[in-house]
Amino acid sequence: MIADFHCDLLSYLAEDSKRTPLDPSARCSLSQLEAGGVGLQIMAIFTRTEKKSRGAQQEKIFHEMQKEYSTFFKKMKARLAIENAAAFCGEEDPLQEGLKRLGQWQERSPIAYISMTWNEENRFGGGAHTSSGLKEDGKVLLEWMDGKKIAIDLSHTSDRLAYDLLNHIDKKNLRLSVIASHSNFRAICDETRNLPDDLAVEVARRGGLIGLNFVRRFLGSNGIADVLRQVEYAEKIGVLPRLCLGTDFFDDRLVGKELEHLKPFFHVGFDDSSCFPKIKELLAKQLSPGDTHRLCYQNLADFLS
Repeated sequence: MIADFHCDLLSYLAEDSKRTPLDPSARCSLSQLEAGGVGLQIMAIFTRTEKKSRGAQQEKIFHEMQKEYSTFFKKMKARLAIENAAAFCGEEDPLQEGLKRLGQWQERSPIAYISMTWNEENRFGGGAHTSSGLKEDGKVLLEWMDGKKIAIDLSHTSDRLAYDLLNHIDKKNLRLSVIASHSNFRAICDETRNLPDDLAVEVARRGGLIGLNFVRRFLGSNGIADVLRQVEYAEKIGVLPRLCLGTDFFDDRLVGKELEHLKPFFHVGFDDSSCFPKIKELLAKQLSPGDTHRLCYQNLADFLS
């Protein structure tokens, strides 16, 4: 059984009404999830930062898809997440209107986590490609999340925003879990999207999870074997018990021109959700059967329950 902390099926479907959840080009289609033995999948609502929020369509797709493919979703559990808070509150939307929208989504389906930013800066704080920290609207959002069992995600924050989030949580004694849904370790692959040691250790210390990202750029230059290097490093710094899968599968044909130079985004043969049996086999070479099961399924299942 597999549990995965992050995929981008919803944004894939929202871009073109002719697409279906069965399209293999999504890399995380329902057919690929089934072939991979996935029993629990977190599906992120993702939009870029714009003047107005555009995430409502994806939230609607999430519910409609479960009705249309009800037989499939009886076998696989799905939960919503939000990758970039601009999805529910754009730069020019009234903040309280955005929070009301978020509350309505949470009432319809529990939200596993929220990433305040994507790569750029927005009204809430600084994204992974910036050096900006937590803004006033970000503080309001954190305090709104208090006690609602929605984790705050560090995977797309700047380092400064990550530290500011932790400090504000502690300052206000907020009841919030802290996770990194799809980030690897910067000591192994020096990318700003990956976690420095102190943040990785702090996420684990707070009982959060770190999801292994399969994007080639964040794994390393040695091929799929870098998955094992990432796992080995997690064990070295003491965070292996808080590790899970956060693959980040998406249709990389559709990336903007600014990211074209990063293709191919995934290693051949490990580039969609059907690859999980091979991933388990790979992990089993390094980990005990119990640790392999916990990383591939149980850690995330326990965290969400």
